[in-house]
Amino acid sequence: MSPVSKRADSDVGAPKAPQKIEVTNGNHAAAKAIVHAAYDGEGYYPITPSSDVGQEVDRMYAEGETDVQLVRGTSELAAISIAGGMSIAGGRVVDVTSANGVLLKAEELPVLSGLGLPVVMNVATRDVSAPLNIKNGHSDLAAALGMGWLILLAPSVQATYDMNIIAPRLAEAVNLPCLVVYDGFHTSHGTRKIEIFEDREDAQDFIGEPPERPTFLDVDDPRTFGPYMNDDLINTKVVLEQKMEEAAELIPQLFEEYGELTGRNYNEVMTYGSDEAGVSGMVALNTAAETTKVAVDDLADEGVDTRLIEPLVLRPFPEKEILNAVDGLDTLVCAERVSQYGAGNYLANEIGALLQREGKDTTILERTYGIGGLRFDAGDARELLELADNYPDVPDEDKKRKDYHDAWPGDPDFEPEEKMEPIPEDATIFTLDDEERNVERVNTRELANMPERIGPHSGCPGCGIFANLQVFLRGIEGHTAVLFNTGCGMVVTTGFPETSFKITYFHNLFHNGSSTASGIVEMYQRFKRQGKITDDMTVIAVSGDGGTDIGMDQVIGSALRDDPFIMLEYDNKGYMNTGNQVCYSGIEGQYNTNANVGPNQVGKPYAHKDITEIMRGTHAPYLFQAAETEERDMIIKARKAQDAVRNGNFAFGKLFSVCPLNWGMAPDKGNEAVDKAVNSCMFPLYEVENGITTLNKNPEEKGDKIPVEEMLQTMGKAFAHLNLEDNPELVEKIQADVDRRWERLKAMDASDVL
Repeated sequence: MSPVSKRADSDVGAPKAPQKIEVTNGNHAAAKAIVHAAYDGEGYYPITPSSDVGQEVDRMYAEGETDVQLVRGTSELAAISIAGGMSIAGGRVVDVTSANGVLLKAEELPVLSGLGLPVVMNVATRDVSAPLNIKNGHSDLAAALGMGWLILLAPSVQATYDMNIIAPRLAEAVNLPCLVVYDGFHTSHGTRKIEIFEDREDAQDFIGEPPERPTFLDVDDPRTFGPYMNDDLINTKVVLEQKMEEAAELIPQLFEEYGELTGRNYNEVMTYGSDEAGVSGMVALNTAAETTKVAVDDLADEGVDTRLIEPLVLRPFPEKEILNAVDGLDTLVCAERVSQYGAGNYLANEIGALLQREGKDTTILERTYGIGGLRFDAGDARELLELADNYPDVPDEDKKRKDYHDAWPGDPDFEPEEKMEPIPEDATIFTLDDEERNVERVNTRELANMPERIGPHSGCPGCGIFANLQVFLRGIEGHTAVLFNTGCGMVVTTGFPETSFKITYFHNLFHNGSSTASGIVEMYQRFKRQGKITDDMTVIAVSGDGGTDIGMDQVIGSALRDDPFIMLEYDNKGYMNTGNQVCYSGIEGQYNTNANVGPNQVGKPYAHKDITEIMRGTHAPYLFQAAETEERDMIIKARKAQDAVRNGNFAFGKLFSVCPLNWGMAPDKGNEAVDKAVNSCMFPLYEVENGITTLNKNPEEKGDKIPVEEMLQTMGKAFAHLNLEDNPELVEKIQADVDRRWERLKAMDASDVL
């Protein structure tokens, strides 16, 4: 066997620019490259497994290592739109995402390519749901193939750094946005020894100054960007195609120049193994290709010659290089970590069409592997290589053109065991007459036998989510169904094949729960009118972990339509399910993983979003705030919310929810933290009934009101720096903001019309 090329990240000579060794993972390599490339700005929204990139950039910003402007959006679409705004203003801009984040950005992706904005976006690949999965898959990459973006693949941690240095120069040279795609978890969290520029100015010299282009801020040459266009639109698409052709000519030159500068050589398509005719081979992307090299070597040691084909560029599609790489192969397995259901797979179709045009007779087999992070090791690669090598001798009945590697059929005779009995309606009924509707008359002991709707779960010790929900659900009688946005409350209760829910449950994505609930109650009402169902049911949508940031527009829509369901938010002050990133309801100055504390920055840089007051503007019939430590108050509010729904109206409630893990607080300190949040008036307990405000607890009246600082010092390490000794001006600002909101709330409580 004669090797066609070395591994993609191997040294090819002494570098012109000094390099230094770092031990890091793919996400941090991307972050380091972002800082070395001297980007002006980054749009950011957290999503596993790519969140760490923005977090690391923010850490370096807080420490004064970079001045890149990181702007935290309220959704993936917001983040890419922020990036678009930065770019149209002339900035060098980057974004990072994964999985459904790509889909949520999809509306904006062709906008940026159509406008010729050279934004770079990293994608740490992950399978899109449903069902929800956070592991590696290339369905997000496949979704972006036709968006007009350049696409570079990074098969290793080293390549992730390098492609992020090459990408901005390529994007700016042809005025197209560019994806840098690396594998989620396998690369994003895989720690390796890599080389980076010793002096970041060498990286910046390679990229160069941004070329001149029209920008939004050029007052001497005002332009119209993104106009309305009819017949001429096709001509702009021709220009986009021409840019791709220009990029195809430029990429080899950039790779060669980068190789001379760093000693690390890349080609549009890397090959590994035999260059002899008459052998078989496999095409694979990213980490699967790196794994396959081991199998190629093992087979060669046994006298079996095979060839690996590893594209590093997908857009523009490297036709000539693919043809050269496939030349002489009898059979080619196109292994893809994605499937195009009901049709040929993406890469297989493109390679197959190319070979047909060129009159090549290589047999192509399609094999989908590794979806959802399913293990793919050298043994799996060997199986596929041997399939290609032995294909002429495979029995006809086994000669499948398309198949799924390592899928298993399960047991067709398996019948799942019923693990819980439905909760009968009469087990949830309690009496609470209209004239008894006050906190003092609710006997919580009488509700102690109320069946729990949520059973055992894997939540963290001290988590406030389920303490809140269990108390709230005690106040709900009759049949109940719940919907959860993506978040901790969902993840720790529904790990397949188990579930914590003893009632009907549905999960939709991070921001879609309220709209899904609207659709459900529309059909519920329709089918009741038609007599198809007779049971009464209360629908409750649950959000948290920042779900009313990304989903705020949908919550407002449900409220404005007055859709009859209860919307609950457990407010834990961060995107906790993805690792404690900034949520807009978080407290100003608190530590988040993307709002670090350092010389240049003190935590979250803006005041907390008052969601309940925002909802007041929808004129929803019933709004409230409640806390688990005030059990009677929460139960009475649950009943009022249910009554609103039974009367055909929308209800919204916000529950203060502790997060000991991410706050850095002892798990047994939750009740103390909740009490102090209420008594400091940071989280006041009140309700708004048909526009009229009632304070349910006034700490001032009993002399219980405490300074905000005292609350913050109870809430753990994420807030410990917020004290009058270390950050006096910030603590005074927070106190003044809380006082202003509290005085306003008292005034509304005293009013007959507010």
